[in-house]
Amino acid sequence: MAEDQEDLIVVPIPSSETEAEHRRIRSSNDRDQKDQREGRKNRHNVGYDEAADGKNPGPALEDVTNE
Repeated sequence: MAEDQEDLIVVPIPSSETEAEHRRIRSSNDRDQKDQREGRKNRHNVGYDEAADGKNPGPALEDVTNE
């Protein structure tokens, strides 16, 4: 098995986040935080707080580790 791995080339995962994408995400986060501070609900964050607090359980999943 070690001999098989000698032929492998490690390739880093490409970073798809450009500076423009980073600014867009940051701006979106800033808007979401402002809405939350001002007590406004927005479509983008619906369900996030409940899921984070454990009030909205995720979907039931089958055990997929025993394939």
